Amino acid sequence: MSRRIARPYATALFQVLEKSGVPSLRATEAQLAVVAKLFGLRPDLLRAFEVPAVPPGKKRELLDDLGRTLELNPPARRMLAALAQHFRLRFLSEVVAAFSQLVDRLEGKIRGRVTVASPLESGQTERLAAVLAEALGQRVELDSNVDPELLAGFVVRLGSRVFDGSLRTQLRKFAETAGNR
Repeated sequence: MSRRIARPYATALFQVLEKSGVPSLRATEAQLAVVAKLFGLRPDLLRAFEVPAVPPGKKRELLDDLGRTLELNPPARRMLAALAQHFRLRFLSEVVAAFSQLVDRLEGKIRGRVTVASPLESGQTERLAAVLAEALGQRVELDSNVDPELLAGFVVRLGSRVFDGSLRTQLRKFAETAGNR
């Protein structure tokens, strides 16, 4: 549900800023991410925008103070105001994630995650990203995490695509083909 709410806000912000270039898009993304992190660390601050007991004027003043203190650019301030007006500030992290995906697409970049059984050696993540980039024709950035239940191999998730080279999947496929004989 939250993605469905966040995407229109992210799309609108992207369309407004697209002509200003990637550096401006990334700056706004970073500023909104800071505010989202702040709301995560200070749920009481976020709650102030959601409770009816706080008058609208006080909420606007609080947003203005936040914008000044964090030196937010006008597009970031307008986005926060729009989200606050529609009681959607709780979805700021999702808005930032959706906005980031739009900027990534503009840059021809795709972000993903590789899950491995044990920590990768230095440079292995970058080499895997380079191989995927060549195969997909896009820049690939990978984060990695460890899941000892994999036993061996890896699983790469790039958006909705999954490249599963885990031992578990290979054994399952082998058992399925052996069972069909």
